Amino acid sequence: MNFSRRSLLSAATVLTITPAAASGAADQTRELQSAIDGAAAGDGVLRLPAGVYPVSGLRIPSSLQLEGVSGHTVLSAKPGTTILTIENAKHVNISGITFEGGDNGLVLRNSGGRICGNEFRQQEKAALHALDSKGLEISGNHVHDIGNNGIQVWTSEKAEDGTLVTNNRVERVAARDGGSGQNGNGINVYKAGHVLVSNNRVTDCAYSAIRNNSGSSCVISGNSISRTFEVAIYVEFGFEGVVVCNNAIDDVAFGISITNFNEGGRLAVCNNNMVRNIHGGTTEGVKSAGGIYAEADTLIANNVIDSARDFGIGMGWGPYCRNLSAQGNLIQNCATGITASVTAGAGQSYIAHNIIATAKTAAIVGMDHLDVKTEDLGRAEAKVPDQILLAGNIIRA
Repeated sequence: MNFSRRSLLSAATVLTITPAAASGAADQTRELQSAIDGAAAGDGVLRLPAGVYPVSGLRIPSSLQLEGVSGHTVLSAKPGTTILTIENAKHVNISGITFEGGDNGLVLRNSGGRICGNEFRQQEKAALHALDSKGLEISGNHVHDIGNNGIQVWTSEKAEDGTLVTNNRVERVAARDGGSGQNGNGINVYKAGHVLVSNNRVTDCAYSAIRNNSGSSCVISGNSISRTFEVAIYVEFGFEGVVVCNNAIDDVAFGISITNFNEGGRLAVCNNNMVRNIHGGTTEGVKSAGGIYAEADTLIANNVIDSARDFGIGMGWGPYCRNLSAQGNLIQNCATGITASVTAGAGQSYIAHNIIATAKTAAIVGMDHLDVKTEDLGRAEAKVPDQILLAGNIIRA
């Protein structure tokens, strides 16, 4: 690692560091950490020229602006390490850096700022993990070829977080450590409230493109999703008040699931989404292939669902069914258009003003878990159970 005399004399405002000549050069952690500490102490800027910097365990202790040459400044680490950790920093901006290898690319704790325009690739665990953030923005990054999870936004306990996850490209996320959904997700929100996940392109995930576990008052909007092998957008466990809108979902195992009323999951709006080509998966819970599913206090409105192998919209599971409304949806080329629970103890489902076209088996049926309990309720002469209210639906062969 070489420092020019000019960079060493530049007070603490801007430090310029010279990279190793080749990626196989000796570890440069000590020199780069010294540069980070010097810049942070002076509330300065650290600019890294193009090149590969073999490092591990770097830390940013306070406010700093770290800049690289986009696509050409690489912080590279071996497996078993975290490349960079930020803790208790209010204002950190990182741009133009490629994080390559290591167990984790970037870890943030109790921090705020902007992580924008970077590349994360080939991390064994997670590309970016943010815990208990304060005013964080994660935008315009490219995350790809990751072992377990792409972008993680978590809080230690359920709390307002407010992170913005926008305009990122996330692709090829595996689930190397297995599990039942804790791994294999493009963007994962856990307990963090008021998180905005919008306008991201997420593809080729072993489990979900976007998974919200117990995050309340979150908005999932305007994302483009394809080729996921579980539920594309999963809202689960103890959430309250989530909006899922304006997403385009194509070629996935299952479209959108808003579930776990048994764990307190309730209150959602699911509208204006396009969900198509739903083929089912092999993991528990998505062996069926549905477009949109919800359990409690949820409005499902103005969605377009096309070519779901098993059903377009599913309303409730056994007794876990309360205050569900499906209105103004276009559902076509599905085996069954809409299913609604009629199990003893299930609440009412309101199904109104939907267009259900070319349903292969039935337009609307009542279910007890996996068992069909009614005739096709889309027929004018059908006897409708008390748990289902129908109005103004258009059924087309």
